[in-house]
Amino acid sequence: MSKLARDYDAWHQSRDPGPSDPRELRLCDWVLDLLEPERGRSLLDVACGTGTFLSRAHERGLEVAGVDISPVAVGRARERLPGADIREAPGEGLPFADESFDYVTCLGSLEHFPDPEAGAREIARVLRPEGRGVVYVPNLYFLGHVWFGIRHGIQPSEGEQHFSERFLTSQGWIALLEGQGLRVANWVPWNFIWATPKVGRLTISLWNKLSPLVPRNAAYSFAFVCRRA
Repeated sequence: MSKLARDYDAWHQSRDPGPSDPRELRLCDWVLDLLEPERGRSLLDVACGTGTFLSRAHERGLEVAGVDISPVAVGRARERLPGADIREAPGEGLPFADESFDYVTCLGSLEHFPDPEAGAREIARVLRPEGRGVVYVPNLYFLGHVWFGIRHGIQPSEGEQHFSERFLTSQGWIALLEGQGLRVANWVPWNFIWATPKVGRLTISLWNKLSPLVPRNAAYSFAFVCRRA
């Protein structure tokens, strides 16, 4: 097992495997709405974690599959979705044939890959010619990151995953994705925050209320709706 897999095993073991947070499901539903999936089609979630998104996609009538580098995450995802094809594998080496899936997602994960470019190539490889993908990633120029950089001089970091992270701007992510065989058809900012320990509840509440006024390129994160190039 790689060091990164061990790190993510420890990360998942430190978290409560209880019912999904409704606020996390809000993000799952938003991504599914961006995909506009047809019932009965196939979906692969790359770096699927414990299967929260896969479970939501299954509820929407999709045939789901997933991969994750963490055996702990894979085990929990299989418990949640006993009939799904969920495998232990890195996102840079997906164990599926070319053009296998109608939809491919990678949510809050590509930034943690040791080789994000290879991960993007794999998404393009397994996506069918008329398929759609959604890649959800953080923004380097998120106003919160800028503020903490100015105030405290610290690097961006999210979700206590500093052991493996990359942050890019909107155009940086587009260049990465489009350089690896994907075409970005649309990109949408996401600004709803609920889990950060860096600020208090009042600050989070104010941000969420005022976030519609935030410039697009200063958003918390982005979802890129992609097709094969």
